[in-house]
Amino acid sequence: MCRKSCVYAVSLILVGLLVSGCAKKDVKTAGETLIMSYPRERGLINPHTYSSPQWMQALVYEGLTRFMDGKVIPALAERWETSPDGKEYTFYLRKGNVFSDGTPVNAAIVKKNFDAVLKHKDEHEWLETVNQLREVVVVNDTTVKLILNAPFSAILQELAMSRPLRIGAEAIFPPGGDTTDGIAKPIGSGRWIQKEYKDDQYLKFERNEKYWGQKPHFKYLEVRVIPDINTAANALKAGEINLLYDIEGQITGDVFNDLKNSGLQTVVSNPINTNNLALNTARGVTRELAVRQALEYAIDKKSIADNVFYGLQIPANTMLPLSTPYCNVSLTPYNYDPDKAAEILENAGWLMEQGSQYRRKNGQELRIRFFYPGDNDASKIIGQVLQNQYGKIGINIELVAQDGQSYYAAQEEGLFEMMLTTSWGDPSDPHSYFSSFRTPGHGDYAAQLGLSMKPQIDRAISTALNSTNEEEIQANYDYVIRTLHDHAVYIPLTYTTRQAVFPTGIQGVRFNTRGDAPIEEFRIVTR
Repeated sequence: MCRKSCVYAVSLILVGLLVSGCAKKDVKTAGETLIMSYPRERGLINPHTYSSPQWMQALVYEGLTRFMDGKVIPALAERWETSPDGKEYTFYLRKGNVFSDGTPVNAAIVKKNFDAVLKHKDEHEWLETVNQLREVVVVNDTTVKLILNAPFSAILQELAMSRPLRIGAEAIFPPGGDTTDGIAKPIGSGRWIQKEYKDDQYLKFERNEKYWGQKPHFKYLEVRVIPDINTAANALKAGEINLLYDIEGQITGDVFNDLKNSGLQTVVSNPINTNNLALNTARGVTRELAVRQALEYAIDKKSIADNVFYGLQIPANTMLPLSTPYCNVSLTPYNYDPDKAAEILENAGWLMEQGSQYRRKNGQELRIRFFYPGDNDASKIIGQVLQNQYGKIGINIELVAQDGQSYYAAQEEGLFEMMLTTSWGDPSDPHSYFSSFRTPGHGDYAAQLGLSMKPQIDRAISTALNSTNEEEIQANYDYVIRTLHDHAVYIPLTYTTRQAVFPTGIQGVRFNTRGDAPIEEFRIVTR
């Protein structure tokens, strides 16, 4: 797809993913239940761990703050104050607020939840709030104070994240109070109550009638586990589900357009984050800067945006959208130039030998493994496109499909040479996302580990996170962004969007952040 001659070959791959049939355009429920699909299930939803999908955690549990439409707004705390030195945050809780079981949301239970997370601080080192949080103090029944070791200007955004600092009722705590290994009951103060689940089949939620704010327009939410996007699309057409809401980038462009053309309604979000390729600087041939630079120049991003995502995403030149705070940094882009990529490889000693399909140096083939989650069709298609485009300049891209556990283990252990990664979007970019770069066990940490200036990158991030000086924050993030760009650690592919598809009887469908879907605004219009 990097050239017209290969569009047809990749199109054959995409055609195989098309779904057929006529869609049922109207909703035939009583307006009480919304049924949607999701590719996986995680049992009881725990607010303090990473075992559940973020958006489901946000359905059941609230934090002190919430992030909506690009800004921090009150949630469990109706207001807050900051000390002059930036080390103390005092939160004033809503009076009379209760969990779904009727027990009070007070300062003591907020402290108990924070303490449960802090007990396993090493598991949350990527989160600067956890790193800097020294003590949680109960001031009175409705007032709680967070005392930090150092200032952290992004704490309100991190408290709005879907995990791990959401607040559960006393009922969630097992004997001994440690929620790391599981919870007793999924009781929160959010808009939804988790009522039932069946492994690998479904989760059912009921509206929380005790919720303090805007309640959902419908009483029940059922999430059916459908791993395959084509099966989910056919279920939507058949009326077995009435919402396909893309949380994790599972919908491929061809499936989306096929559903749209069948008469179903569609919504596309604004750009949420960036879809990047991470190149491992500490493993395999991607340790070599020349190889990474050649990979940058040899990829046709517009072809990917147009032919894989059908224009739903746009080509990216930066690892974070320029609209992200502190990220509008002037950089020289790696424009598509396969001839230049080939020249870089030739100069680095990677030569095309007679009769060989791929380049070699000192007897070694220029082979790179692309790791991707096997249940994500969009990732697989991108891998096939990379295989096609890079193959034209003599680079062998080996596709390695993995189950979820193996995929995340490969990130943690740095076993990959190339893999898809995305920036995190609101409310995490850039602070929390960059913070994770310093934490062993994250794919980004592993990708950067081979850089000689990795310690300086980490120090610059730490300085920015703990500074209250705007110029100092900007200068340090400039260094991080520019260094990673110049050393070709990331290949920005597209600025990503999310899509939703549904019958005409559903209204109000929109997006917020990757980890928080405003499902309370969706409504079913009956006839």
